[in-house]
Amino acid sequence: MRRVGLLLLTLYGCASSGAPSVTPKSVPEPVPVRPAPPAPTALQRQDVVQVVDAGLGRFLQKVDVEPSFAKGRFQGFRIATLRPGSFWQGVDLRPGDVVLSLNGLPIERDKQAYDAFQTLRTAKELRVEYLRDGQPRSLVYPILDP
Repeated sequence: MRRVGLLLLTLYGCASSGAPSVTPKSVPEPVPVRPAPPAPTALQRQDVVQVVDAGLGRFLQKVDVEPSFAKGRFQGFRIATLRPGSFWQGVDLRPGDVVLSLNGLPIERDKQAYDAFQTLRTAKELRVEYLRDGQPRSLVYPILDP
C-alpha cells in the first residue's frame, strides 16, 4: 500500500506543471540499543549436563568446524561458523580460531571428542585450548555445583 502511494506521488510530481511539492520526511524514532549480555564467568552444572545429555551432535549444530593441519599433521579444528550468534555471545571464540583440546584431552578422532565432551558432566571446569592467529589462548569457565 505504501509503495503504491509513493508511486502515485512520483507520477503526480512528474505530470504536474511547475515545481513539485516537497513533503518533509519523518525521522524514525531511534531504536534503543540493548547492551550485550556479559560474558559468562562460570557455568552451572545443570546447564552443562543438559548440553551433554542433548549430545555432541546437537552441540555441533551450533558450530561448523574443519580440520586444521600444521606441517602435515593434525593441529585441531578450525571454527568456520558459530550459530546462532546469541548462543556464543560473550564467548571469546570466533571463526578462524583453531580448537586444540577440551579439558586437556585430544579431540582429533570422533571417539576422543566424544569422550572429552562427556567428561564435562563431572569436570570442575570447562577449559578450551585454542589458537588465534597462531597464538595460543585458553577459555576457562568453572563449573559450579548447586
